[in-house]
Amino acid sequence: MRHTLLFSALASFPLSGLASAAETPKTFEREVQPFLAKNCLGCHSAKLKTADLNLAVPDGPASVTADSEMWRKVSARLHAGTMPPKGLPRPNQTDVDAVTNWIDSELVAVENAAKPDPGRVTARRLNRSEYNNTIRDLLAVKFRPADDFPQDDSGYGFDNIGDVLSLSPVLMEKYLRAAEKVVHTALYGAEKLKPTVVRYQPPYRDYPLSATPLTDYDLSGVSM
Repeated sequence: MRHTLLFSALASFPLSGLASAAETPKTFEREVQPFLAKNCLGCHSAKLKTADLNLAVPDGPASVTADSEMWRKVSARLHAGTMPPKGLPRPNQTDVDAVTNWIDSELVAVENAAKPDPGRVTARRLNRSEYNNTIRDLLAVKFRPADDFPQDDSGYGFDNIGDVLSLSPVLMEKYLRAAEKVVHTALYGAEKLKPTVVRYQPPYRDYPLSATPLTDYDLSGVSM
């Protein structure tokens, strides 16, 4: 019973990828290498190396992985029919198709196995709205320091693209000044209001003056 289940699992396993990987060296030795020896090595050997191209490679798949750019050029020349050059015997088109198919399939395998390059990521700054929202969420203060910042640059209709947002010396000074205000507000609260003068008038016009000084007054001193 156990052997039956094992054979069933192996029968359902896709072996096409394994077969193609095992067939690749055989295809190179049986079709590609004889084609190169007959049509290409007269100019592109290790000795001549015309156009800095050496196709005398004993291991085809490994050479594609090592120098895929060279094999892309070879495939492009074979597809365009520019190699072998004019004046030399033309190879059979069936052989050309077999070689180009092998090269193209190997190039695809190399690209699939390569690690993807995500490219360059720009370290961007926060725009004014993002800066205000970040200060609010992190410190829980009702303070919008970025309202005093210069207008954000925009590109493609957006003002949050890292490649567009610049950092000028004026904006850097604004950042430093805003940081001090933010820290002070988070630690000590909002800034105190500026002193104001308020005049209070008695409800009546005449105010009798006391002949004797007032000795009993409240702690606020208002009764004096």
